[in-house]
Amino acid sequence: MIKQDTEQLSLEKGRRPGQPGHEIALKFLERRMGEIGLAPYEGDSYALPYGEFTNLAGVIEGTDSSALPVLIGAHYDSAIDGPSSDDNAVSVALILHTAELLIKKSPSRSTVIAFFDAEEKPNFLTKNMGSLRFYKDHCEDMEFACVIILDMIGHNFEVGVPPVDLLVPGIKDFMFVLGSESHTQLPDIVERASKDTKRLRIIPTLNRYIGDRSDHHAFRKAGQPYLFLSRGWGKYSHTPKDNIQWINFSGVHRIENFLLRLLEQLDTAPMETRLEPADPFRYEIRMMRKAIGWPLPFILACLGFFRMALHSREDINSLMRKVLKLAKF
Repeated sequence: MIKQDTEQLSLEKGRRPGQPGHEIALKFLERRMGEIGLAPYEGDSYALPYGEFTNLAGVIEGTDSSALPVLIGAHYDSAIDGPSSDDNAVSVALILHTAELLIKKSPSRSTVIAFFDAEEKPNFLTKNMGSLRFYKDHCEDMEFACVIILDMIGHNFEVGVPPVDLLVPGIKDFMFVLGSESHTQLPDIVERASKDTKRLRIIPTLNRYIGDRSDHHAFRKAGQPYLFLSRGWGKYSHTPKDNIQWINFSGVHRIENFLLRLLEQLDTAPMETRLEPADPFRYEIRMMRKAIGWPLPFILACLGFFRMALHSREDINSLMRKVLKLAKF
């Protein structure tokens, strides 16, 4: 169903607010959420309108009412009048399918499924941005076990440095996970979840290296534990070539498996205990070495670090400064 739902949302004229495709996407999502069997987040409708925009939210009720809920979210609007399959139709489709599977599992924690409007410019980080408005209007007084946001997860990853892209095995399978620093339990949860996921190379990194590029902004700003999953900016992002042909659906299914493992770990983790997070640099280095493998010295040499080894936060700081100059995110 992930491919079918992505195709339905990959409208030729896009999903920009105020355009016909936006209303088509909105109605499609309402129908699919009903078919899945989600309970409306508020009232008797999934739609949460505000001004000219509309968020959508539903709930999978958990078996333990005392446990903090999890939220899984993605924006459904598009930046251009084009299919925008990677940004962000495929993330929405993946979440819909994950919700179908979760309902059958009866998790302990309740799960909020949210689709945000107005993430793209000119609304990004303004009062109209759907995730900011959703948090302000509907969950300012709530505490989440974790908020998981997906954006641009469908394309094969590329660094943009030809020697690295050509010679590093499996580089197309890289995926960034931001936000592990937001709760002491998250590094262990991400690392355990990644062990059960084949052919998906997880690169955890601090949010401050990349910045708030998507809907996790509202929740990070509010101090909620969060994870942001993304392959970053791709060569066809925000262009008409961001279409269904650009999507690696095998990779998308591996990301869904990883997400399901994250949710399994979160369901039993003591997320209710909040401690001051420690710097997770050792975990980042372990995961980076696992993801990149033996070519790590070669990659560092290509990036200009001929004698560098990763041992400390400062080493990671230096590496990320170099990488961010070479590759867009």
